Amino acid sequence: MKEVITPAVLEVLPNYIMAVMKHFTILLSRYKIHFLSWALFISAETGIIGLATGVFGDAKSYIYHYIQNIGLFYLCALWLYHRIFQVRNNWIWKLPTFLGAVYFFYLFTSYGIDTYLLKETTWYSYHKISIGKPYIFSQLWRSLIFMGAAGFYYLFLVHLKEIEVRKKTETEYYQSILSERELQIELANAKNSYLKAQINPHLLFNVLNFIYQDVYGKLPKSAEAVMQLSDIMRYSINCEFSEQTVPLKDELEQIDRLIILHQTRFENDICINFTYPAELVSKNFIPLVLVTLVENIFKHGIFQDPENPANLDIGLINDQIVITSRNLLNRKKTSQSMNKGLDNIRQRLKLIYGSKASMEYSTSEGIFDVRIIAPLLD
Repeated sequence: MKEVITPAVLEVLPNYIMAVMKHFTILLSRYKIHFLSWALFISAETGIIGLATGVFGDAKSYIYHYIQNIGLFYLCALWLYHRIFQVRNNWIWKLPTFLGAVYFFYLFTSYGIDTYLLKETTWYSYHKISIGKPYIFSQLWRSLIFMGAAGFYYLFLVHLKEIEVRKKTETEYYQSILSERELQIELANAKNSYLKAQINPHLLFNVLNFIYQDVYGKLPKSAEAVMQLSDIMRYSINCEFSEQTVPLKDELEQIDRLIILHQTRFENDICINFTYPAELVSKNFIPLVLVTLVENIFKHGIFQDPENPANLDIGLINDQIVITSRNLLNRKKTSQSMNKGLDNIRQRLKLIYGSKASMEYSTSEGIFDVRIIAPLLD
């Protein structure tokens, strides 16, 4: 039955040919140095040997034997030597063992090819090939040429891999230095912003002291509030930005002052639970984090509801300080300033602790939660 090429086949055939050609072009471009090298080597070897002996082989013989030799080359370079030198010291016995096995495989493969080729050309005399000493040593020499070349190519690949690893290590090293410098610049910028935001402390405390002396006789509660405010401001200013940590007992004292200050303001009508273990007093932590959290509660939260008091809890878990803050959110007072204060805490935690500290905050059903976890510093 005669095959008929339909129009549909004629339409698909060019697309298939184009796909094959495209794939071949990509392959040729990726391995062009290999194709070029083998083309030059085969041309040079066959030309020189043919001119020297006056005998050129037929095309089929060249194709079969060079396929065999090229296969031996890549077998050794890409697979065998990698297995041999993968474990240190094992190569001492693996190298002769594996190469010996490969040689015998190469020897019998060559014998099969030569027998097949001789039978194809002169079928009545193909039995004349014998595996004797000349044939064995000629094939040994031929296999050693390609196994040796494969060894040099394997070393070249190892060298390229070492260069790649070295470049990657250097890149990671320079990136770490760059990140450290960026962190230092960020810290310096934050310090400058902090210093620019400060007012003259002497002027501030002189004014507060004047107000305290002026109102103490008439309004002692107001005078006490001014004194608490003065102590809090003095603490904030004395927490030099270059100092990473302060004793937690100092921070806890400022929270007590803040609570007393607001109790004076609201005539003790404040519902806030502040708890911490006794051993926490002797630990160190970065300053003004707890103070900022309490300020946020008084500024943006509801803290006068006995049924829903605000809570600030500080605990120790596995040498980590865990701070949790929870309060009803006063939506009438909620503003961007709350997020700025929390973002400031997050930035300072990152500068001091890096990725070792975490901070999460969220609002759910009108309740605002903050959770901070950070390692204790000496």
